[in-house]
Amino acid sequence: MVSNSMVIKAWMDGHRAEARNMSTDGVNLYSYALLIAKGREVFDYTRNGLGSVSNTTSRHVGMAKQAIQERG
Repeated sequence: MVSNSMVIKAWMDGHRAEARNMSTDGVNLYSYALLIAKGREVFDYTRNGLGSVSNTTSRHVGMAKQAIQERG
């Protein structure tokens, strides 16, 4: 099974990937069916941002932000 970190890597590399609760078409990133990133713009679905949808989605948003920060 593909892990969430592998989905993030695929998203950053412009490839499709799908895990249990996270997926990408290579451009957009989804947590469940919710669009959490378009291109490299991450939508902040966390308590301090747009509002938390779920703990899992908040973790997915954090992973996306970290990946962008690490790649520069």
